[in-house]
Amino acid sequence: MSQYKSQIQNLFLSMVRKRHQPVEVVLNTGTTLRGKIKGYDQFSITIAFKDKAEVVYKSAILYITALPKKMYAFAPGGPGTDGPRRFSPGAPRFPRPGIGSGSDPSPRPGMPSRP
Repeated sequence: MSQYKSQIQNLFLSMVRKRHQPVEVVLNTGTTLRGKIKGYDQFSITIAFKDKAEVVYKSAILYITALPKKMYAFAPGGPGTDGPRRFSPGAPRFPRPGIGSGSDPSPRPGMPSRP
């Protein structure tokens, strides 16, 4: 059973490290660390955040969760660094009537009508 838990743990840590995905590490004391996993071994994890790196013993960790990249405040180009957004890149685009549909139901003044 212990070997199975270790294998799942190694798969998760390897995945977030290779993807440079930010994580949130909650310690037994209630302290929360947010950063990227730079390395790990059987007993410890190295977490990098801002311009620092910390080594945390696995026995001091309550849980680790992966964060979406846009929630990671320290990433270059993250929230608050590129100014206000005028649109959401993932937002669905809804067609406006008469534009791009191939037919113009109401010709605009001064514009030639389509044949």
